Amino acid sequence: MSGFLDELGRKLAERWLTLLVLPGLVYLACLTVALTLRHEHALDVGRLAGAIDRLAARPAASTSAALLLTVTGVLAAAAAAGFAAGGLGRLTERVWTAEGRRWPARLLTKRRRKGWDAADADVQTQIKAAVRAQAGVPADGPVPDVAAAIAARDAIGLVPPRRPTWIGDRLRAADQRVHTAYDLDLTGAWPRLWLLVPDAARTELIVARDAYVAAARLVGWALLYLLVAWWWWPALPVALALAVTGWIRARDTVVVLADLIEAIVDLYGRDLATQLGVPASGPLSRETGLAISTTLRKDPETHHPAS
Repeated sequence: MSGFLDELGRKLAERWLTLLVLPGLVYLACLTVALTLRHEHALDVGRLAGAIDRLAARPAASTSAALLLTVTGVLAAAAAAGFAAGGLGRLTERVWTAEGRRWPARLLTKRRRKGWDAADADVQTQIKAAVRAQAGVPADGPVPDVAAAIAARDAIGLVPPRRPTWIGDRLRAADQRVHTAYDLDLTGAWPRLWLLVPDAARTELIVARDAYVAAARLVGWALLYLLVAWWWWPALPVALALAVTGWIRARDTVVVLADLIEAIVDLYGRDLATQLGVPASGPLSRETGLAISTTLRKDPETHHPAS
């Protein structure tokens, strides 16, 4: 047991060091440079070296107590910066998955829906042209390409957009597609499914979720560096690079996360029905999914008075 606790403590320490302290130390170094050089001396390396020499020459810098207090303070400040980046990352996740009912999110949602409707109309046009071509009717225009039209529509969203961001709609699409295919309320079924899936599937999902959270945290760091750019302009390209990288990683990881959620329903939805005592034969069907949803809602039975 002590060996297990030692290993757990070591892993937690490594995670704390990787996620909070090291990025925080880099951020504190950047902030120190920013407050030392400011905009007017942004790239003056000699001025920075002089400031470091003056700091090292102070009598307090040579005492063990002062060094210990300084290291402790720096580590605490680095951890605080890491926590701040994590908090901004969680806020970023909420923005990505916002419903878009208010301005300007509503305008972004409307714009995405307009693009999706146009792409969907093109899909229908391509399908009709392909059907006419198979029937031997001469084509009026270019050769229909249904696959390309569907790919263009899916690039906007797998379902009609209802979120201002692509990431929010990709996560919503998993829920919507499960409901369309199986009539299953994924919100209510997911906690039960989580208890049924094997460790391997659970680990894959946790890894995908952690990657998505890490991408959002990267955007959180970008916001912190954007604050530094108020005093030191070289921090601005750093903030932009972090924001773009976080956005790209989030788009990639959310695809994996949403696909894994759907895969778990496909593979273990019937097991959930069995555990709940819902009759199920063959693959998961709409009838079985609806029965699961009805069972999980726990709606009270309606009692009719005797006539």
